[in-house]
Formats: sequence, structure tokens, C-alpha cells
Amino acid sequence: MRRPPLVIAWGNPLRGDDGAGAAVARTLGARRGATVRVCHQLTPELAADVAAASRVVFVDAEAGSTGRRTAAPTRRVRVRRLRVRHARPAGFTHALTPEHLLALAKALYGTAPPAFLVTVMGERFALRPELSPSVRRLIPAAARAVARLLAPRPQP
Repeated sequence: MRRPPLVIAWGNPLRGDDGAGAAVARTLGARRGATVRVCHQLTPELAADVAAASRVVFVDAEAGSTGRRTAAPTRRVRVRRLRVRHARPAGFTHALTPEHLLALAKALYGTAPPAFLVTVMGERFALRPELSPSVRRLIPAAARAVARLLAPRPQP
């Protein structure tokens, strides 16, 4: 049985740019053969989905700014390969990282698929239901990065 890839986008869409992950997921839409999950935070319950996937792409906002408004949009979208992190998280809520989720999948289900993290550099994380203009412009580049990682031979 073929295991589909999984996209997990997380963040709080009511905290401005923290909603970038959900915006990328909406842009991706229903990718043929991929499962897309959108959540406010990473929770242990996601470990079963992670273990069942052929690969996982996590999508989140990253706090901070390049300090240069002229930076190329793709430089503010980062992609990195993840490794299983065996350290224990401080608690199982509010502090679970993608690496901890991979380790949990490995511990509970005996497998942790290849995984990547796509982050969008955010600027505004205050209570507001919309993304900043600069992050809105980054969403298509982030969605393209995720799509490349969902390809049969992922290219970060």
C-alpha cells in the first residue's frame, strides 16, 4: 500500500503572520495524493499521521525580520531537512517541535519518515486576523517550496 505524503501547517491565524502556515495550506489546496492538516499547534495526536506518511512537510511562520524590505521573497522562505530529535520536550503541549513529533512517531510506531520544515519569515504577530503585506507576498513562494517537497523526488 502506498503511503501518501503529509503536510502539517500550524499557527494561529488570529495572530497576524502566525497564520502563514494555514495560508500556505489553503494555497496548496487539495494536492493529489497528499494529506494536508492545519492546526493551531503541534500535538502528540499527530504522531500517528506522521508515522503513516511517506514524507512530512511542516509549514510554519518564523518570528523575526531580515531587516531589509528589498530582500528577495524566496530568501524569506526557508526550507530545511529535519532529523529525529531524541530530547524530551518540556511538556507535551505548547512546546512540541516537528523534531519531537518525529521522535514520538518513531517511539510509538517504529517509523519516522523523511521530513522537512518550510518557514515563512513573519513581521507582525499581534492580535489581528490578517497577514502582513510582506508575508502575503511570500505565500506563493512557500507553496511552491512545499510542492517541490511533495514531488516523487523531493528537492529542497
